[in-house]
Amino acid sequence: MADQASMRANGPGTPGATAGRAGSAATNGNGNGVGAADVVTNVAEFGEDLLSLAELQARLAAIEWRQNVAAAKVGGAVIAVGGVMALAALPVALAGIAELLVWGLNWNRGAALLVVALATMLLSGLAMGLALARLLASDMGFPLSREEFTRNLNWLRSVLLYSGRTARRWR
Repeated sequence: MADQASMRANGPGTPGATAGRAGSAATNGNGNGVGAADVVTNVAEFGEDLLSLAELQARLAAIEWRQNVAAAKVGGAVIAVGGVMALAALPVALAGIAELLVWGLNWNRGAALLVVALATMLLSGLAMGLALARLLASDMGFPLSREEFTRNLNWLRSVLLYSGRTARRWR
C-alpha cells in the first residue's frame, strides 16, 4: 500500500502545505490543518484496511476448513465402512443372543427377543451419549478464525472510538 500522503504535492507531509489554505482549513485540536482531501484519504485508507482484514479473515477460514476436511476424510470413511458392517451384522448377532437365551435359560422366544432388543437400545444410547459429549468437547471448528475475528473487531472498535480525538489532559 503506497503512502498517499507523500504522493500529493500539497499533502500533510509537504512543508508549507497548509500555508495557502490556513483560513479555510479546520484544525484537529493539535494546530494542524485538516482539509477535505485529508479526510477522504483517511476514509479511503481505513476502507482499504477493512477490506484487507476481511480478505485475510476469509483466507484463514479457508485454511482451517481444508484442515478440518482433511482430518475428517480418512476417519469419516473408516467410520462409515465400520458402521455399514456393524449394521449388517447386528441383526444376526442379536438374533443369536436371543436364541442362546431360549436354549440356555429355557426362555420364551418372544421374551428373549425383547430383552435383547432393550439391552441393545440401552447400550447404543449410552454409546451415543458418550460420543456426543466427546464431540462437543473436541477442538473441531474454527478456533484460529474465531480468535482473529475477535481481535479484528476489537481493533475496529478502538479505531472508530479513538480516531480523530486528541489526548485528554488531566488537570
